[in-house]
Amino acid sequence: MPYLTTYTDNGRGVQKMGHGLVTGAEIFSSAVQESSDEERTRRLQYGLIDFSNVREFLVTPSDIRRIVEVNRKTAALTPEACIALVAPAELPYAMSRLWHTLSDDLGWTSYVFHTRSDALAWLRKELRYRHGEGEARDLFPSLEWTAQSPNEST
Repeated sequence: MPYLTTYTDNGRGVQKMGHGLVTGAEIFSSAVQESSDEERTRRLQYGLIDFSNVREFLVTPSDIRRIVEVNRKTAALTPEACIALVAPAELPYAMSRLWHTLSDDLGWTSYVFHTRSDALAWLRKELRYRHGEGEARDLFPSLEWTAQSPNEST
């Protein structure tokens, strides 16, 4: 049941990866942990949540509502963060879209993608817009800048 969190880019990014079986309780627990360290949370500028390797997704709409409520505390500390969710399978995609809808008032710019490459391209584009090309590459090296797709424009 791993739902792993990794902080990247000197604490400016957080990447969460689901593998195998992922439950609503795991995602909720991760959200609570995220909101508990205010100093670390204030540094965050983006999040990448990836359900590509999830084989079983035991998450309900009620779980999503609880997660969004915890995200409110995090969003108060990171009001302009970019959040990309990767969900190729039907149920994770549906629950990610529900999260996207319910979290619309958090102040985050977010989107749900079917592929990790599309999510990375979108994050790069958003962060380039906010920081400029050179600074974004320097600040966020984990976003695989050399793997830009042709449709990615500045």
